[in-house]
Amino acid sequence: MTGAVTPGQMLPTLTGVRGFAALMVVFYHIRGGMTGFLPDRVISVLAQGYLAVDLFFVLSGFVLWWTYGNQFRDRGLRAAPHFIVRRFARIFPLHLAVLSAMLLFAAALIVSGRDPGEHYSFAELPAHYLLVQNWGFSDRLAWNDPAWSISTEWAAYLLLAITGGWLARLPRGAWSFPLLIIAMAAALGWWFAATGRASIGDDIPATGLLRCLVEFGIGVLLCQWWTAQRQGPRGATIIYGTALGLIGVAALLFGVAGSQPAAVPLFMTAVVILALQASTAPRPFLSGRIAQWLGDISYAVYLLHFFLWILFKLFFVDDPARVHPAMILAFTLLTLTASHLLHIALEVPARRIAQSVGDRLLAAPRTIFAAGRSES
Repeated sequence: MTGAVTPGQMLPTLTGVRGFAALMVVFYHIRGGMTGFLPDRVISVLAQGYLAVDLFFVLSGFVLWWTYGNQFRDRGLRAAPHFIVRRFARIFPLHLAVLSAMLLFAAALIVSGRDPGEHYSFAELPAHYLLVQNWGFSDRLAWNDPAWSISTEWAAYLLLAITGGWLARLPRGAWSFPLLIIAMAAALGWWFAATGRASIGDDIPATGLLRCLVEFGIGVLLCQWWTAQRQGPRGATIIYGTALGLIGVAALLFGVAGSQPAAVPLFMTAVVILALQASTAPRPFLSGRIAQWLGDISYAVYLLHFFLWILFKLFFVDDPARVHPAMILAFTLLTLTASHLLHIALEVPARRIAQSVGDRLLAAPRTIFAAGRSES
């Protein structure tokens, strides 16, 4: 027996999953400091943490359609300005704050007579501020490395704003969605193979945008399909069967065809489907306070940890390849604490201000037009 959910309603398991996925990315980036203390097998597991980004992409597509799908369905392209204002307010304030802190850090290095290195390329800084750095404007990761995925998501938001009305008319049949995402994943895998790339994480500046758009699109389609199937008499059977089927196809593509880029989107889609079903249970999985808190601060964790790790190693670490477990724990707690403070003191207030300003700008033309009509 599952609880009733309606579009726009909170799905707690998805929030909890997002929080733990952010931690996976954190440990992926700091794993190099644990090589002297953890077995190679554990390090190799942590090295797969970058795949949490693929989970983020599918989750993001689902959640945004869950939240805004009805608006696109009812208003089509007219819903785009409101959507863009909301997404800008969600991602830009914290991104600009962290990037500006990194700019001050690079400037401090120069003032102290040290070369900040190519990673802090001032020529590429404008593209990073505009969040277009991973749209083909650079051939390497620079500044705040994790922001590459936010750059590609910004592109996905703009594309969704344009195509949302059309996407609302796509079929939602029991089998049309699984077949379509298998085709999309297979096409992505083919493209990676054709360009000589074996891993979905290879050459992110060149592959990250397509990777995001495909997986984000899968998330959008998943939302439409899952919502429709839950209402049918055999909904749970179809949904669980599809999740297991996608895992099976993913294993086949990876084990037989050797295509990890094709298998990853299917596996992450199955994870999201199972998390969705868990969200509708009487006591949803990962609905506790800690898991929900991690989900709430996950964006801050994701954007902040990379720069914080640079500062932490600079001030507290002698050998970057042998960071004591106690120091790893200290860094993890520092990241969570700083992310919490950024979330409540900057991210949430700045989002509200940006939304308010954006709404006023959107309303201004209508106000002027109405005033003009009343005077005529």
